[in-house]
Amino acid sequence: MPDTYLLDAPSLVYRAFFSYPTTVTDERGNPVNAVRGFMEMVTRLITDRRPDKLIAIFDSNFRPDFRVAAYPGYKAQRPEDPPELPRQFHVIAEVLDAAGIVRAESEGLEADDAIATLVQDESLFPLTIVTGDRDLLALVRDPVIKALFPLKGLKEVTEFTEADVEAKYSVPPSLYTEFAILRGDPSDGLPGVKGIGPKRAAALLADHGSVDAILGALDTLPARQAEAFEAARGYLEAMKTVVGLVTDADMWSTAEHPPEERLLVELTEAHNLGSSTTRLVQALKGER
Repeated sequence: MPDTYLLDAPSLVYRAFFSYPTTVTDERGNPVNAVRGFMEMVTRLITDRRPDKLIAIFDSNFRPDFRVAAYPGYKAQRPEDPPELPRQFHVIAEVLDAAGIVRAESEGLEADDAIATLVQDESLFPLTIVTGDRDLLALVRDPVIKALFPLKGLKEVTEFTEADVEAKYSVPPSLYTEFAILRGDPSDGLPGVKGIGPKRAAALLADHGSVDAILGALDTLPARQAEAFEAARGYLEAMKTVVGLVTDADMWSTAEHPPEERLLVELTEAHNLGSSTTRLVQALKGER
């Protein structure tokens, strides 16, 4: 069957930025390290995996208003992007458009929400989500949805089926969001429930099946745990909005088309993209 690969572009671009030095610049001295690194990732993916359809999903808003309203601490302490990075997203968009690779996003939402919406479309099955974001493991569903985590660019990857998610985190994908709510995520400013780490979170969900069920059975928990959950009731309610993914977002996307090689040459010259463009075009044409 034809297969679709959904690229969690923000996650991959950040990895690319930190994998290549900012001394990789265009003639005006503007860094293009993330652009070239991302292009190499896409080329590697196409060459190794030969997807029938490729969609690069971007954030429209990395900190959506409704999540901040539910929990003001959401991503509040996250450091600013390195100053060399933001303008490179525009160049990446230009390259993807010239290459004919679809870009998509959901107005006002994160890439995660757009991906969670796209995986509802069965016409895209089977599909693979390429990401470094653990939250998207909640979407894995055998045999039609798997996740691919990059380790070194995309030269080395970890593939996640339902069994792989459960083997690593001791919860199935269907409970991963509940697991994440309990465990918390310091990088997003989410502390989780006091005293509840990954192992305890997985054990509680194995016993009770959901956060709501745990809250309904506090009299069966050790006193200290029960107190922690009681104190966290408001937080846990907010996390349903903050951690839960939107699955019915309005989508915007570009159209797929053959590579516009002349435009790609112009972009290569303008941004000093070197042989990265040549390799990308060769991969899109099925050449080695």
